[in-house]
Amino acid sequence: MAGQQSSIPRYVISVAARLVGVAPHTLRLYEQKGLLQPARSHGRNRLYSDADIVRSRRIAELARQGVNLAGIRLILEVEEQGQADQLKI
Repeated sequence: MAGQQSSIPRYVISVAARLVGVAPHTLRLYEQKGLLQPARSHGRNRLYSDADIVRSRRIAELARQGVNLAGIRLILEVEEQGQADQLKI
């Protein structure tokens, strides 16, 4: 699993926000805009995996650079497609 992040949901939103360096409402906004899809507990609480944390950090970094959320969505899609293409080689 070298180079891959765990997809096991383990962090509640307050912890995830602290790890990413944003406010919890920012993570909710990312989810609302379709940039993140955290898991949900039986109590409907959001649970973030290590992979979600990495993705959230990337989103936050792009936002700090002035990229709007629509632009961030496109960048992430291109990056993910590039990674998928590399796996096919």
